Amino acid sequence: MTTVPKYILNLFFTFSFLVLISSRYQAQNVQVDDDIKVLFSHEISGGLHLHTAGGGLFGQYAKYQDASNLLLFGFEMLYMKHEKEIRSFNPVYDDSRSYVIGKQNSFFVFRPSIGKQRIITSKQRKSGVRVGYSWHLGPSLGVTKPVYLEIGYPSIPYEYLAVEKYDPAEHFSNNIYGRASALNGLDELKLHPGAFVKFALNFEYSSENDGLKGLEVGAVLDAYSTDIPILADLYGTNKQFFLNAYVNFFFGRKYIIR
Repeated sequence: MTTVPKYILNLFFTFSFLVLISSRYQAQNVQVDDDIKVLFSHEISGGLHLHTAGGGLFGQYAKYQDASNLLLFGFEMLYMKHEKEIRSFNPVYDDSRSYVIGKQNSFFVFRPSIGKQRIITSKQRKSGVRVGYSWHLGPSLGVTKPVYLEIGYPSIPYEYLAVEKYDPAEHFSNNIYGRASALNGLDELKLHPGAFVKFALNFEYSSENDGLKGLEVGAVLDAYSTDIPILADLYGTNKQFFLNAYVNFFFGRKYIIR
């Protein structure tokens, strides 16, 4: 059984504590919240997504259901690394490109999602911070692309280079010159359907009434029906579940649809 990393447990304990404190604060200010009018009906935002196994970009569309609840629609495009990846270089040629030892496939993830956000502390002034929590779920569409390398022949010093798909039985540090162009293998993409769920705390601190700027911290679990073949068997154990902590840096706008 896979052990849950300590930083994931710490993240969820912190999340629970902040939700409890913020909920008590909101309960003490019911009269203030009751007087708040919903000025905006929708939000649109996007930005940079960084997680413990890679990163990517995301976008989100939100619709206010009332003053404190939003319905969320999102999409993420991410790159996912194996935790045992080790980057290496050709020991002789200084101008060679780096490559990852034993890596057979690059792994990309596309996540369309639906979710909800609850605002637990609204801004009291322009310089304040809006705090909330959110969840998302949806399909996790994994895509693998074979890794191609430049292989030197016949031996060091090489007489010529050939672009070949990585083969752990034939390619070693003495004949790998470096990684080849990322365009190689685009006609060999394979889809790995799965699903994901994530939970997060949201902090929005834009000084503009209709602006969005802030960060989101949380944890996300991706699950697939089979192991994702990132590394060759000799170099590490592949897995079908990916549990990561993440942070989103976002910006965007609030607006009204009449």
